Amino acid sequence: MKNYRIRISRKAQRDVEELSDFLLTVLSKEGARRYLDTMIAEVMSLALFADLYRTSPMADIRQYHPKARRMVSHNKRWVYIFHVEEDTVIVDRIRPAKTIAK
Repeated sequence: MKNYRIRISRKAQRDVEELSDFLLTVLSKEGARRYLDTMIAEVMSLALFADLYRTSPMADIRQYHPKARRMVSHNKRWVYIFHVEEDTVIVDRIRPAKTIAK
């Protein structure tokens, strides 16, 4: 199994910032931190498990990159959209699962 480096795109960073702002309106500061820590751990797991995910045939996913792949979060509310370049996993976006239709 290959071990990849993880790189987060600026758009994915903005997605996390927006999510963080929202979480602070519905959770305590500590609760929001735990939620985001879980998401970060899931993204970091791609360093080991990116090869398990194949290129997505979904147009909503491939609009971000022609060879985009997707991983659904543990609670199935978020989709991590990423692609692999040589020894690096690049996380393109983190989108709400409900927005991915086709």
